[in-house]
Amino acid sequence: MRCPRCGYTTFEFEACPQCEAGLESGQGTDISAAAKGGFWVRLAAFLIDNIFILIAVVFLSRVAGIAAGMGGAEEDDPLVAQFGFFIGIFFVPFYFTLFTGWDGRTLGKWLFGLRVIRVTGEPVGYGRAFVRYLGYIVSLLFFGLGFIMIAVDRNKRGLHDLIAGTCVIKVRD
Repeated sequence: MRCPRCGYTTFEFEACPQCEAGLESGQGTDISAAAKGGFWVRLAAFLIDNIFILIAVVFLSRVAGIAAGMGGAEEDDPLVAQFGFFIGIFFVPFYFTLFTGWDGRTLGKWLFGLRVIRVTGEPVGYGRAFVRYLGYIVSLLFFGLGFIMIAVDRNKRGLHDLIAGTCVIKVRD
């Protein structure tokens, strides 16, 4: 983000480290004044999302199993199990990319009044939402430290947020 007063480029939200001017985006939400979503509320939202994903994947896998059974496949056929596995593999990135890119929030974030936005205050978009999902994988690779960063970072950003250039704010709607 570029400071409107002195032009210094920074990744901070509250104030420019050079001239200490308050940073405001030209469009979208003013993230310097917005309350950020903290670790525990984001963890709860993430758990809600994963419970929803589990229910949806089990349902879709069951429907696929029934359809395969109608086609003559046995219920314990490895092909039916593999099909269910691939439903899960494709549904998870689809879920996080679609909802984060569309409205900036998944079901869990909506329930807790959180929204993902770009650091400029603009909406996320689908491309950046997919990059953010890939950042989830990177955050998990290092024993979840990418998620723990949310608890210690003063702007409440995890590694996936840093990778995608996003932040999570609390909204009142």
